[in-house]
Amino acid sequence: MTDRGGWPRVFRIGVGARHLERDVDQELEFHIAMRAQKLEAAGFAPDAARVRALERFGDMSAIRSNCLDIDYQRERAMRRTNYLSNLKQDIAYALRSMRQNAGFTAVVLLTLALGIGANTSTFTLIDALVLRTIPVPHPEQLVTIGNQARTGGLSEGSARNDIVSFPVYADMRDQLHTLSGIYATGRTNRLDLLAESQQKEPDHPRGRFVSANYFKVLQIPAVVGRTFSPDEERVPGAAPVVVLSNAYWIKRFAGERSAIGRSVLINGVPLTIIGVTPPKFTGDIVGQPIELWLPMMEQETLMPNAPTLSDRSISWILMMGRLAPGVTLAQAHSEITAVENRSLIDHASPADHLSVVKDVREKPVEVASGARGFSYYRHSFAAPLYILMSAVAVVLLIVCANLANLMLARASARGREMSVRMALGASRLRLVQQLLTESVILAAAGGALGVLLAIWGSSALIALTEGAQLDTRLDGRVLAFTAALSLATAILFGLVPALRATRVELATAIRAQGRGVASAERGTGKFGLGKMLVVAQVALSVLLLVGTGMLVRSMQRLQSTDIGVARDKLVLVDVDAQRAGYKGARLNALARDLISRASQTPGVVAASSSENGLFSGTESATNVQVEGFTSHSDNDSSIAYDDVGSGYFNAIGAHLLQGRDFEERDNESGAKVAVLNETAARFFFPRGSAIGSHLSTDSSTFEIVGVVADIEEQSLRADPLRRAYFPMAQMRQPPGRFSIEVRASGDPARLGESLRRSLSAADPSISLKAQPLSELIGESIVQDRLVSRVVSVFGTLALALAALGLYGVMTYATTRRTSEFGLRMALGAEPRDVMRLVLGEAMLLVVGGVMVGMPAALGAMRLVQHQLYQVGLLDWPSILTALLVLGGSAALAGYLPARRAARVGPLVALHDA
Repeated sequence: MTDRGGWPRVFRIGVGARHLERDVDQELEFHIAMRAQKLEAAGFAPDAARVRALERFGDMSAIRSNCLDIDYQRERAMRRTNYLSNLKQDIAYALRSMRQNAGFTAVVLLTLALGIGANTSTFTLIDALVLRTIPVPHPEQLVTIGNQARTGGLSEGSARNDIVSFPVYADMRDQLHTLSGIYATGRTNRLDLLAESQQKEPDHPRGRFVSANYFKVLQIPAVVGRTFSPDEERVPGAAPVVVLSNAYWIKRFAGERSAIGRSVLINGVPLTIIGVTPPKFTGDIVGQPIELWLPMMEQETLMPNAPTLSDRSISWILMMGRLAPGVTLAQAHSEITAVENRSLIDHASPADHLSVVKDVREKPVEVASGARGFSYYRHSFAAPLYILMSAVAVVLLIVCANLANLMLARASARGREMSVRMALGASRLRLVQQLLTESVILAAAGGALGVLLAIWGSSALIALTEGAQLDTRLDGRVLAFTAALSLATAILFGLVPALRATRVELATAIRAQGRGVASAERGTGKFGLGKMLVVAQVALSVLLLVGTGMLVRSMQRLQSTDIGVARDKLVLVDVDAQRAGYKGARLNALARDLISRASQTPGVVAASSSENGLFSGTESATNVQVEGFTSHSDNDSSIAYDDVGSGYFNAIGAHLLQGRDFEERDNESGAKVAVLNETAARFFFPRGSAIGSHLSTDSSTFEIVGVVADIEEQSLRADPLRRAYFPMAQMRQPPGRFSIEVRASGDPARLGESLRRSLSAADPSISLKAQPLSELIGESIVQDRLVSRVVSVFGTLALALAALGLYGVMTYATTRRTSEFGLRMALGAEPRDVMRLVLGEAMLLVVGGVMVGMPAALGAMRLVQHQLYQVGLLDWPSILTALLVLGGSAALAGYLPARRAARVGPLVALHDA
C-alpha cells in the first residue's frame, strides 16, 4: 500500500475504540486458552477443558467491560498527556519562530489589531447601547409602556399613548393587576442647583421627575440614606426631597455621608438630600445617565409656571412596570391596552372625543420588554451601528485574506521543512496542528492589541454620536466576543495555508532540494489560491469603496440641500421666559422687546420669533376647515402649524411666492390672518389662488394673506408637510418658551455671545441659549455623519489592505519567476514587455475582483438605501470614483514588482537555473 506522498506505509498503529476492543478480546482469549491448556494437561478433554476454564473465569461480559473501562481511561490519559506535551512544544516552537521573524510577526499583529480592534470597538458600542440590560435585579421582568425613544417628550393638546399625562398614569397605577408595580418618569427641563450659600453659578444636573415607587419597582436600594416613600406621592408639594446618583454625590459632595440631610436649592426651592443610589445605577435611560431624581409631586413646586400634574391635555410621562408572578408579557399587554384606552376615551373632551377614538384604534399602545430600559440614542443609532458592524466585518474578511496570503508565502518558504518532517513520520494532522497553533497565538496577541485599540475606538465612536454617554468598559460579553473573533480569525487565515503547506509530494519535494517545492505544490497556476485571495480582497474593497462613495455623497447632499431658508446665516435663540414668571400681555411685551434688542445688535440683518423654532424637535399640528375644500378622509384636514412673529419670513430668508409677510398690524386687535406653505396651498387650492380665502381652526377663522415656499422645519429627509403659519401676537395664550430667529450679515457663529449680552440686558433671569442653525441641522443628521465618517475610514483601510495584498502576491510571483524573466530577456524581450506582462496580470486580478464585487456592492446598497439621501442605487459618480481609486492603487501596487521584474538580466536566469 502506498500513501499519497509515494512512501510505503510500514507501520499500522491501531487507535480508537475498535483497537481497544480487539486488544482486550485477544488478551482475554489468551488467558482462557492458557487455563484450558493446563486443564487438558490434567486429563480434561479439549471441549470440557475450555468449558471448565470459562466457568472458573467468571462473568466474561463483566470482566470484558471492566478491562475496556480501564483501557479507555488509560488511553484518554495518554492522549491528554501527549496532546498537552505536543501543545507545549508547538507553543514554544511558534514563539521561537515569531521571534526569529520579527518583521513578519509585527506586520501580522498590526493587521490583526486593526481588524479585530475595529470590530471590538463597534461591538462594544452596540453592546452598551442595544444589547446590555439596565443594572437592576431581574430586568427580564420589566415592561415599558409608551415610546421608549421619547425620553424628553412633551405634547400639549389631544391625549396620546406614546407618552401620557399624569392622570392617565394614576388610572393605570390604580387599575392594573398584571403588574406588581408601575412607575412614572418624565422630563425636568433645566435645573439650577445651588449646594452652598456662597456658590455664585448654579450647577445644571441632569434630573428626572419620577413617581415615589420608582426605586421600589426597579428594586434599587439606597447605598446611603433612603429612597422615596409612598407618603411622598400623596400631596403635591409636600415632599421637598431629592435622591442623588452616586457619581453626582462624589462629584458635588466628595462622597461625604454628611450630605444626607443637607438642604440644596433647586430652581430656588429648598430640597433635602435623602439618599444616594448604588454606583452602577445611573437610571433607566440608556445613553443619558441621570444625576438626581425628584418626586413627581414636586413638579408644580419646581416649575410653577408650567404645571402638568392635573392636566390631561399635557402628555409627558413614560411608564415602566414589573410583571406580576406568573404573568406573561402578552397578558400584561392586553390588560395595559384596555386600561389605557379606557382612560384616554373616558376623559377626552367633547371636541377631541372622535379624534381620540380614532387614534386609539389606529395607534396601539406600545408595550415592550423593559430589560434594556428607555433610550433615544438606541432608537437613533441602532441601525447605523449595525451598518458599521457589517462594514468592519468586511474589513476583517479582507484582513483574513491578506494574512492568508502572507501565511501562504511563508508556508511555501517552509515547504522543504514540512516535507522532511513528513518523511520522518510526522502526520499531516500533527503538522496542521502545529501551524494552526502559531496562527492562534498570532490571533490571540492581535486580539489583545485589538482590545487596547478598541478602548480608544469605542470612545471615538461615542464622540461622533455628539451627546450619548455610555459605559463602554470591557465586560465579559465584549471579551468573549473578542476571544471568539480572534479564534475565528485564526481559523480563517491559518487553516487553508496550513493545509496547503502540508499537501506536498514527498519524493518530488525531497529531490527538488527546496527550490522545487514551490513548483511541486498544487494549484499554483495562473489562478492559484494566493491570486484568488487577492480577487476576494479586491471584491470586498469594491463593496466598501462604492458604499463609502454613496454615503459620503449622501452626506454632502444633506449638508448642502436647500431647506427654504438662509441656513448658513441664521442664529436661533431659545428663550425660556416661563420660568421667570412671564405670562399674557407681559410675555408679549417681552417678546417684542427681545426682538427689538436682537435687531439692534451689530451684525444682525433681521430678527423675528416663532413658537416651535427651526430644527428644535418640536412640532405642532391641528385640524382645519378650508373654504371651498371638501375633505375625503380625516387626514385631509390635518395640517402642521407654527405661531410666528412679524417679518418672520423675511428674517429667516424664506421665499414668499404670493401675498405678504406678517406685519405689526397683525396683532391681537387686528384681523386674524394666516400664511400657507406651497404644499398646503397646492393641496387645498389645486386650481386657484389661496390668497383671500379662509380657513378655520379652534373656533377661529383666518384669512390667507400669503403663500411661502416649502421650508424644511425639523427634518432634512422628510417630505414637506402641509403647513400653516399664524401670528404669535394673535394667540390666546402666548408661549412661555419660544425661539428668536436672527439673520446675520456675516458668520452667525460670531453673533452668539453678543446676542446673549443684548438679550440678557432685558432680564438676566431669563434662560437663553443661542445656536447657529447650521449646528442644529448638524445635530439632526449626526447618524449620517457617524456612518459616513467611520465607513470612509474603513474604506480607506480596506483599500490599503487590498493594495498591500496585491503587492505581496505580485512580488512573490515575480520572485518565483525570476528565471523565466531572465530567459525572456535573453531571448530578446524588452524590459517594457516584461513590465507590461506583470502589470497585466495584476490588473487582471483587479478586474476579476471588480466583476465579483460590483454586484455585491449594488446588492448591499439596497439594504442601506434608507440611509441614502438623493443618491440612487446606481450612482455613477460614486462607482467611477471607487474604480479610479482602486485602479490607481492597484497600478501602483503592481508597478513596483513589475519594475523589479523588468530589471532581471540573463545572467540572473542562468545563475538561478
